[in-house]
Amino acid sequence: MMPDKNELREQLSARWQELWPQELETGRAPMFDGAGKAAERLRRLKEYHLARVLAVTPEPCLLQVRINALNDNKSLLATTPGLKQGLMRITPPDVPLPLRSRALRGWSLAESGHLVRLPTSRPGKAELLVGAALAVDRRGRILGDGRGMLDFSWALLKHLKVISDETPVAVLVHDEQILEELPEEPWDLMADLVITPTRVLRIPAVRRPKASLDELPEHLASLPVTQAALGR
Repeated sequence: MMPDKNELREQLSARWQELWPQELETGRAPMFDGAGKAAERLRRLKEYHLARVLAVTPEPCLLQVRINALNDNKSLLATTPGLKQGLMRITPPDVPLPLRSRALRGWSLAESGHLVRLPTSRPGKAELLVGAALAVDRRGRILGDGRGMLDFSWALLKHLKVISDETPVAVLVHDEQILEELPEEPWDLMADLVITPTRVLRIPAVRRPKASLDELPEHLASLPVTQAALGR
């Protein structure tokens, strides 16, 4: 019998802590060895080349993705940690080249571009969503930290018409983080692309969840960005 998600989070967090020691809350996506190589592998994909704007979540393992995007003259739509400070639109002129490795980290994102002031300001379109995970499986199922942040980011961006069901979702992980099978819920977002330091898995015909901001748990429904997106 497959362990439930919370059991898996505890088991996997302990395993990743042994592999990549770091201060990290249980369930959070780890900063894994070779994260920069995974970012370079993403950089070679057609989905990356075709994207003018990347929506990227704030995990440390995606820092090089954010740096690469600006270095490649693309724009970022960055979700701030926990989306507590909303969405930031960041363009190459916003962050000078020597400052990018510092300015594009986690909590610095809120000071590195332009806040998308909902509902009056609209963030535009993004052609690729890039996220991180505690683990993924070979069918594109994603195990996050239990807060639902990647699922919520998808729902929020879809509500704002930044992305659509056709927008590819790329998740960067270490090879060790790819499992045979993970539990799945109807609201779980799935990955089209799983990218590691050594390979790319393309997942055909992934299911898209129903995206609604009206059925969120309280900790997400009460966020200012949620209320603003709903015009409240």
